[in-house]
Amino acid sequence: MEKIKNNGIWIIGAVLLVFSAVFFLSAQNFSRQGRFVEVKGLSEKIVKADVAIWSINFDVKSNDIDSLYANIDKDTKTITSFLLTKGFEASEINVAPVNIYQDTYKDSLFRYNSSTQLSVYTNKVDMVKSSSKDTLSLVKQGITMSQNSIIFEFSDINSVKPEMLAEAIKNARGAALQFAQESGSRLGRVARGNQGVFDISDKDPGSPEYKKIRVVSTLRFFLK
Repeated sequence: MEKIKNNGIWIIGAVLLVFSAVFFLSAQNFSRQGRFVEVKGLSEKIVKADVAIWSINFDVKSNDIDSLYANIDKDTKTITSFLLTKGFEASEINVAPVNIYQDTYKDSLFRYNSSTQLSVYTNKVDMVKSSSKDTLSLVKQGITMSQNSIIFEFSDINSVKPEMLAEAIKNARGAALQFAQESGSRLGRVARGNQGVFDISDKDPGSPEYKKIRVVSTLRFFLK
């Protein structure tokens, strides 16, 4: 009976020893996996917009529907002629459907009110910016503009992605190397990476045709 009891104790001890060894090795492996540094790398680039969308809205009001239509047609032709004279192509000029509504308020000055939008979609960025400064001549011709705005866009983001990602990764690796050196470690392979989102914004309010592209890549490196 005593022999069986001793054997049982020996077996339990052996199991505990094996369990301890497995736990120790697992803990070591976990410790190695947990030794890493996560860093961010920034890349910024200034580019010029390659697309411009110029919107010109004008209003026409009248108490006579025929007069309203005639003035809408006249103002549309005036603005179109202005744009053609500036060097834009007819294919770049678009006229949206006219929005007309009636004001039934008894003391309203005009019964019929309309809003019309013309837009220019073009890659002639400099021409848009210079021409937009001359729209005062349209006001002198009796056109009531309710909106005169330009949106500049950079559409060829793929042309700068490789270069910017390479720079962001290089900067991230440089930060990781510095950390490793200061902590007495050696930098290992990349454990995980996130290229980040490319953000495009105006360089400054005075020159919206220039865009600032920014990307922040996040990399995790193993440390040895």
